[in-house]
Amino acid sequence: MNVQLNDSGVPILKQKTFGQKVKSFLLWAILVILTLAAALLVYLCIAGASEMAALTTLKQVSNHPYYTMTYENFDYSDMVTKELGSNDAVIKYYKSKFFSGLSGMFPGENKNDYATKGSIAFYGRSYTSDYMKGRMYNSYDVPILMVTAKPENGYKSWNIIDMTDVGLSSRQEIDAWFNNSFQTIAATYCVSEGINSELFSVSLISCPVAECDDTPLVNITPFMAVRLMLDRAATVDSAIELLSGYDIDFSSGPYHFLISEKSGNSAIVEYVNGKMSVTYPVVDTKTHHQICTNKMEDKTVRTADKDYSDRFQELSLYRLFDSTLSNSYSSGLGQAPAYMDILMADKSKALKETNEEHFGTNMYGTQYTVLYDFFRMKMHIVIGGDTKAQSYTYDLTV
Repeated sequence: MNVQLNDSGVPILKQKTFGQKVKSFLLWAILVILTLAAALLVYLCIAGASEMAALTTLKQVSNHPYYTMTYENFDYSDMVTKELGSNDAVIKYYKSKFFSGLSGMFPGENKNDYATKGSIAFYGRSYTSDYMKGRMYNSYDVPILMVTAKPENGYKSWNIIDMTDVGLSSRQEIDAWFNNSFQTIAATYCVSEGINSELFSVSLISCPVAECDDTPLVNITPFMAVRLMLDRAATVDSAIELLSGYDIDFSSGPYHFLISEKSGNSAIVEYVNGKMSVTYPVVDTKTHHQICTNKMEDKTVRTADKDYSDRFQELSLYRLFDSTLSNSYSSGLGQAPAYMDILMADKSKALKETNEEHFGTNMYGTQYTVLYDFFRMKMHIVIGGDTKAQSYTYDLTV
């Protein structure tokens, strides 16, 4: 190899051309980027392995859109102690969990500034003593997510989520899962409906008023209360005991809960004048059900202002379900198919918009209808009223 020397005998190094310099710079830049990306991936896997694994299971299963996701091995005890007062705060918690110094660079907020109305849930016994629970969820056209959750120390559960509760209102926003991954994971803690492997179920429904005193107890959102009950409660009594250990922060809107179990117990839990109020069903020879819609059930509220519920909510829908369920039981027709027929009936769907401020808009309607069959341990969900193309059944035993 011939090497050119200068007069002092030092080798003369060839100067790189401009193109060579650019090429060298690009190679180094690519190497740095790949190294940082690998480090980021390792960090994310260590900091949130469960969350990253959950995001890989996110799948769109219908054009509504309707999504499914599996979230395993999570423990949110640390998040509970943070006393997060809103879904927005839950999203920000996840942003700071992964990128404590960079969380402001990533989008994510709850843009849902309306209260869902026109929804109804019921729990009742069929003529053959089988217990059923149903829910009609009415809102704007929204993406729906079904999460199969398996916490580290809790019961497996099936959770239904309105994705606008975490600021994702379209398929495009959900599909951009990297940018919106915080919201997608946060949705697991913003549950409005579900049932666990012990066949204990919760429905969260908006109502006119909810007030909880501020005590030394830990504050949680009503959505997080659903998450806690599904993870840790097996009965109505244990759920009420669990709730009594927390203050519920209703700053994001007033809600009440319809809770029920496989053995025939149910209750509507409300917060009136700062205290928990529990209303149990009246059971006699004609009625074997309990109904929860947007009107209040607390007797003191109803006694103090007889027009209270009429001024606020869906009394016609309530009466329709009350009479239909009573007739179904007394006539011996209270089977699972009959209960789903009640939920899907044209009259039920027409009444959902009674006294609704958005009445007449094309965007408003039934987003999903779900029926829990406690005897057969099945959950049936129909998306957007499409019983043929968007009807799904989940086995609650697996």
